[in-house]
Formats: sequence, structure tokens, C-alpha cells
Amino acid sequence: MDRVKIGVVSIYWPPHFGGAEKYVHAMVDGLVKRDVDASGITATPARDDRDNGIENVHRIGVETHCWDKKGCETWFKEVAVHVQNEGYTHILVNSPLTRAYYGFCEKLFISLKSIPNVKIGVVHHDLGLRIRLLLENFYAEFGDWEKAAKHLEDEQRLYCDNKSSIFINKDAYHAFDSPLYFEPDFVVGNTEWSCRFIDPLNTIPHYILHPILEELNTSKSEKLEKVNITMLNPLFHKGRSYMADFINDYNHKWTYRVLLGSYGGQKQDFLRMIKDSWAVRDGRVDIVKYVQNIEDAYDATDIFIYPSRYEGYGMAAVEPMFRGVPVLVQDYPAIIEAVGDAAIVIPYNTDSGEWIEEVEDLLLDDEKYEEIKEKGLEHTKTLLLRQDEEIGSLIRFLEEL
Repeated sequence: MDRVKIGVVSIYWPPHFGGAEKYVHAMVDGLVKRDVDASGITATPARDDRDNGIENVHRIGVETHCWDKKGCETWFKEVAVHVQNEGYTHILVNSPLTRAYYGFCEKLFISLKSIPNVKIGVVHHDLGLRIRLLLENFYAEFGDWEKAAKHLEDEQRLYCDNKSSIFINKDAYHAFDSPLYFEPDFVVGNTEWSCRFIDPLNTIPHYILHPILEELNTSKSEKLEKVNITMLNPLFHKGRSYMADFINDYNHKWTYRVLLGSYGGQKQDFLRMIKDSWAVRDGRVDIVKYVQNIEDAYDATDIFIYPSRYEGYGMAAVEPMFRGVPVLVQDYPAIIEAVGDAAIVIPYNTDSGEWIEEVEDLLLDDEKYEEIKEKGLEHTKTLLLRQDEEIGSLIRFLEEL
């Protein structure tokens, strides 16, 4: 077939650096490096004081947000005009515009699907709330993620069997928090786990492109003081209670760095959780809102803990491994799909004491520390080889649609 021209519609783009934005940014960059005509299409303006990412992006219209229905609908019209004028062959729509609870996003898909000779796909990252809660309930019942997954899949198929076909696309997919609610032509997902529960009847083509590890920034921009433990984004679902328990632990004199992210009220909740700790009073906690190069933070820590309760993939657990930093994670399938056997895995929903004991053991046992460090470095080499293969296969997948 003729060469493909790929556009990725993402309302957010760097300098936003959430997981979904980093994923599509790296995807476009990877495609361009393979000599594919690919670009982002976003409402996010560039900022002079931040890293804006690659140049292959069209910043269209006025900045808006996914909760601004009117602003989004105006932007959707501008996107449709751009897509038609630029002659794309494939469009991928990124989250959160693929979430079924943003029903007004259907207008975007309708306008895009009205353009001739364009395949419209979705980029899928995270499971929706309903599916996550069901999986957690089944995990609590069976004590095993695979058994929980199979039970949920059986329930989903039964649900679909009890629906007439006219309702499956809307009612069932809405119930599953599935991007198939918008009737795309194909799906590109970031993990096998996250894509496992969105299309129980296997109705459209899927491709798994695990998040691409972008080139590390080797230049030093900030000199950070070395700490024992670094943690990231203290949100509820990221396991902030574990993070707070580390800082509030009075049996150790460890030093900490917390990379806050930008989630407003939840950040303040976390700060209230630790404000009376001895670590804070002793000045052993470095609270950081923004670092220009995340590698600087990894270079200045002994251990990275990542107690997130769920993820679409868990890239943040992989990145420190590039710098030889041992990582501790919670046993959640999408995160394990990311780290393999190269991290210390703590049982799901276990007591904070087990996390603290593992860190203590690692900091005291030089041999074990070096072993985990080397496992992480080897794992990153494997991931780099895998992503090179996956990018090539993605191109073939799109060409053959």
C-alpha cells in the first residue's frame, strides 16, 4: 500500500508529562525515527520554561481541558478540519478523549469517521474504575490475579451474550469503561493486561505497543543531594499511604525525596499526612514540585519505591533502572508486565511494615543491592530490544488494516 501518514490526537502533550502524554509522544518520535510521516495533534501550547518534546506536533486552537465540554467541542471541529486538510491515513485518539464517561467525545469520532480513507483508532492505557474494582474484588476472593482476570472475562462474555447486538457497542462497552464505546477501527494498547478487558468478543484488531523508553538525558541540570529513598506522585491510587508510612516511621533515620507532580488537593492531603513526622522536623524530607531532568532525581537516590495500586503499565518503575537504582513495586499485573523479575515485588495490599523491612534489608545488604541493580540494568537492555521490534510491527499492523 501507499505510505502511511499517522496523526495522534491528544488533548494533552508535552510540556504535560503524564503517562498518556509521554506514551504518545514517544510513539510519534519512534515512528518518525523509522521514517514514518507521523505527528501529534494537540490543544496544549508550548511553554518557554519547560521541555516541549519533539517538533513533530501540530498545536491547534486554544488550550482546553477534557472537563470543558464546550471548549473541547470547538477544538474537535478544528481537529477535523486539520485531519481532512493534511491527508492522514491513520488517526489515533489518545486518552482521556477515549473514556466512555466523556460521552461528548463521540462528536470527535463522528467527525473523524466522516473523513474518507482514514482509519480511526484509539490508544488505550488504563482500565476504568468499574473494571478495576471488579478485579480487586475478585482478587480478594481468589487471591490470584490470573484467576480474577478469567472470572471477569467470563462475566463480561455472559453480559454480552445477554444483550442484543444493537446494544453491545454502547451499553456493554460503557459498562466496561471501554474505548470501543466510540466504535473505533482498531486499538493500540500499552499492555496486554490493560487491553484484556475492553473487547470481550474480539471484534476489532488490537496491537500492543509497550511504552517506549525515550533516550535518557545525560546532561546534568540540577545538583540534588543524595537521599536514601525517592518516591513519586503521592496520590491515593499511587500508594501514598505507603509513602507516608515510610516518612512517619520513627525507627529509621532515612532521607527521602518526594516528587510531587501536580494534582492539587491530593498533594495537600499527602503533606498533611506527614507534617508531624520526625523526618520532616529533622529536615530529612525533600519535597520537590518539578525537576527538569528526572534522571537527576534517580542519580541522587539509593532506592526508588513505587507502591502504586494500579497502572496502565508502570513506566515510572522502569525508568530508575536505567540509572542503576533498585526499585520496589506492588504486585499488580500491568506493573509486573513492565518490570519483569528485575524489581523487588511486594504482595498486593500488604502491610507497610513489609515495605520498610525490604528497604532496610536492601540498604544493609550490599550484595543483594548490587544484584537488584544489575537485574534492572539488564532488564532495560531487553526492553530496548523489544521496543525496536514492536515499533516495526506497529508500522506493519497499521499498513495492513
